[in-house]
Amino acid sequence: MENKSTHFIFDGKKIVISPDLFLTVNFLQEIEKEIETFLGFDKKLESIRKQHLETIKLIELLAKKLKDNSIDFNFTLSEKPETMADKLKIDHPVRSKIIILFANLETLLRLNFAYENKICDGEKIRKQALDQKAWESFYNNFCLNISNQWGQKNQDRLKNITAQELRYLRNSLTHFFSLDKGLQVADAFLNEKSRKLEQATNFKVKFISPEDLYEIIKGAAMLMIEKWSNDCKECLKINSNEFKEKILSVNKLIENSGVVIVKNEQINI
Repeated sequence: MENKSTHFIFDGKKIVISPDLFLTVNFLQEIEKEIETFLGFDKKLESIRKQHLETIKLIELLAKKLKDNSIDFNFTLSEKPETMADKLKIDHPVRSKIIILFANLETLLRLNFAYENKICDGEKIRKQALDQKAWESFYNNFCLNISNQWGQKNQDRLKNITAQELRYLRNSLTHFFSLDKGLQVADAFLNEKSRKLEQATNFKVKFISPEDLYEIIKGAAMLMIEKWSNDCKECLKINSNEFKEKILSVNKLIENSGVVIVKNEQINI
């Protein structure tokens, strides 16, 4: 066994880890930052668009002041200011958001396989990811568990979504960029209508938004982190190497296959 320290303690707000496990935590943090950036992209553009329209109104007001006071001023823009506001309008890439989120969920799934089975071989983990019992168990224990923070707030919806429906939605989108029967996708701004339609059909029709899925994934990650922390504490109490073997398998998987973030200032060419 590797001579590494593997303390992993979570108190509900912060994680205290051994330096040897920084790779694992940093990997998860970098993924979260990318997901948050992508999901917030259209909101940020809309905010810029709103500010731009306000700036146009200010310019119109100033232009009127110049005219009223007979101040000669001449400046020609390369294009009309309002066209910039139009350029900042985007269609909501709801399917793309869901696909990226399922990629995030797949990462947690595989890290969990590495942990529970003490393996870091990518091929073995890929085969396990195809095993229905294996992925159903993960979805039920972490994503669709009533302890999941999203599930606590959405209990009626939680009990009407199955692991199989989540998986089929993932497969339909990632393999055909489309939707199959069952769980459907709707943007968050349609939440009110989506909930009414679910109730009216007794959940024969049901929807999930990117925001829903992101909260489910964050809840799953929290449950996984809590489990690692509890396992660590228990093994420290009974002087067992069980947790160490498991978490080092996760660490090794990320070391072998995880992305390495290289910043511009680190590239000296």
